[in-house]
Amino acid sequence: MKKKWDIIYIGNEYGSDNRTSSHHIAKRLAKNHNLLYVEASGLRKPRATGSDFGKIITRIKKIFSPIRIPEPGLRIRSLFILPFPNLPIIPFFNKVFTLFTIKRAAKKCGLSDNLIIWCTVPTLAGMIQELNPNIIVYYCVDDFSALPDVDISHILHLDETLSKNADIIFTPSMPMFEKKSKLYDNVQLSPHGVDVEHFSKASVEGPIPNEIRDIKTPIIGFFGLIEYWIDIELVSKVARHFSDVTIIMIGRVTVNLELYNIPKNVKFVGQKTYELLPDYARGFDVAIIPYVLNDQVFNSNPLKLREYLATGKPVVSVSCPEIDKYAHVVNVAKSDDEFIKFVGQSLNGQSISTSKDRINSIASETWEARYDKICSIVEKI
Repeated sequence: MKKKWDIIYIGNEYGSDNRTSSHHIAKRLAKNHNLLYVEASGLRKPRATGSDFGKIITRIKKIFSPIRIPEPGLRIRSLFILPFPNLPIIPFFNKVFTLFTIKRAAKKCGLSDNLIIWCTVPTLAGMIQELNPNIIVYYCVDDFSALPDVDISHILHLDETLSKNADIIFTPSMPMFEKKSKLYDNVQLSPHGVDVEHFSKASVEGPIPNEIRDIKTPIIGFFGLIEYWIDIELVSKVARHFSDVTIIMIGRVTVNLELYNIPKNVKFVGQKTYELLPDYARGFDVAIIPYVLNDQVFNSNPLKLREYLATGKPVVSVSCPEIDKYAHVVNVAKSDDEFIKFVGQSLNGQSISTSKDRINSIASETWEARYDKICSIVEKI
């Protein structure tokens, strides 16, 4: 890089339990540039649940807290945006309060007027022009209109506004790239990366957390957010078929598990930090991706696929375009019965690939490589 950039990076919440692609890119940008990370609130409407109420309280507390610095160079300012865009006065209040908060934080961080606005969510699409950016980067990591409990027309409007104003749009999956390319000329395909060194620790001897260390049966493992796109029915089918196996589900649960008849050999152990995931994966015999096949999954490029492969563990997954590209190292199932069959084969040591094959398949797909490619494109602009 010829010089440091001044960046206002607009993303989702930056936490230790859910590292998304936007977090990995932000972390690397913060090491090399002057970056202010702005936590824009979620796109969906809040639900009348204890979890959502807790999130609202947490966000309010963050507003009145100093700028957080969880890692060297990474400065984080939280926003609180009222989630009722169709009510009178609310959009005006959100705009005034948000711009004031961001400008004040940018000044405290010493950012110049020569700004790059880097968005991974379209939440602020209608107001970022008033920050007078030099360029706008839209790192479009998801089909946001397919998320649960969102105002679809409102989200589509935000996404369209940001896409029109962006100088460059990055998409992580081919379906998203093709969708955006039909409408805009400035679209680049940028698949997710993976921290190979971190996750490959699971392929060598080391500690296994107490929660799973004493489990005597084979372990089928999953880690990630347990949201509506996780097929709990499929997980339960697998558990019933392999009653002598334990399924470990790692991650924050946002669905009502009481709605399902879940066998006792399925254990939900809660969210774990990113740093501990390789230790848990070390205890897996098979890793699974049991997605519900909807529009969001079809357009996605699952980050956990690369993380699983980097562990060296056998992987069984449902089929979607970006996962199918790895069918030479992943058992990709077209049906529930085939999913169960592949799990059984993997448990019996009959996976289609070796541990070395799986790690080698993503060895060159590091976050450093992705970051360098993205930055070279932005620097040309």
